[in-house]
Amino acid sequence: MTGTLLVVGGTGFIGAAVARAAVAAGRRVVVTGHDTPGGPALPDLPGGVGHTVLDVTDRAAVDAVLATTRPDAIVHLAAFGVGASGLAAGARQRPALAVDVNVRGLANVIESASAHGVRRLCWSSSSTVYGPAAGRGAVGEDAALTPDLVYGATKVGAEQLARVLATDLGLPVAGLRLPLVYGPGRWYGGSQETLVRFLDDLVAGRPARIEAWTGTADWIHVDDAAAALLAGVETDPPSPLYNVVGHRGGLAELVRAIVAASTTGRAGATVVEIPDGAPDLPLMDDRRIRAELGFSPRYGTAASGAADYAARLSPDTEEDL
Repeated sequence: MTGTLLVVGGTGFIGAAVARAAVAAGRRVVVTGHDTPGGPALPDLPGGVGHTVLDVTDRAAVDAVLATTRPDAIVHLAAFGVGASGLAAGARQRPALAVDVNVRGLANVIESASAHGVRRLCWSSSSTVYGPAAGRGAVGEDAALTPDLVYGATKVGAEQLARVLATDLGLPVAGLRLPLVYGPGRWYGGSQETLVRFLDDLVAGRPARIEAWTGTADWIHVDDAAAALLAGVETDPPSPLYNVVGHRGGLAELVRAIVAASTTGRAGATVVEIPDGAPDLPLMDDRRIRAELGFSPRYGTAASGAADYAARLSPDTEEDL
């Protein structure tokens, strides 16, 4: 696709990566968000990217943005959060607002997209829809959904509503169940609070210490998450939902790989391995997105993802953490 791409929630961590990748691919890009890019908690965006402020819970405002930008595809990433605490904590603190943004906001964007001739829409769901692992092996997209977080419950509701609306409106809509997303530009903590704080100290040359769990979880580098989301708008997706995985392993493995690849602060870094702390979620089977959308992660190991992460960390970009 070569027309305009609208990235709803494009001033955030993943949204900025989507915008950068789309611009590199020659797309015209417009992003929306509550804030202006380039602020202390928001990454800079590539030159030429348009920006407009948007509240996705306001249907009239959504219609106005789509009428002005006339996109042929949308990547929808808007989600409710509370500052640096992240999405899951924000949803737990204010569940009604999380439902408003995560469910009603997506419905507004899908309905408006259909009304304004958008050809495809891809949006970010979450591995938290599956709930506790409970002894399950790697789960496919049709596995039982038993979320135990408000955030995960809002994503389940959004998935069901998106599926029905896509069928009713005849609009190709794909939801991507993302795992732990890491990489350059992650400024908020959330599930990775200890990692973000550790890297902040590492870059600043302060003694950096982290207790890092050794259990196994699914991860994805932010640039791979962006590539997967863009794959969802390049062709009509055969399925409504896709699991996405970059690589598997523990936080300790990722941290040690980042420290090994880092050019600063290594001498003052201490990594203490602990057995507990991994997310209680099943691993995901990602064969569907590989087969149907041709997605394959660029950073398929912790070592490769860590090397890129470390290479893009420097005292001059400390605010991008």
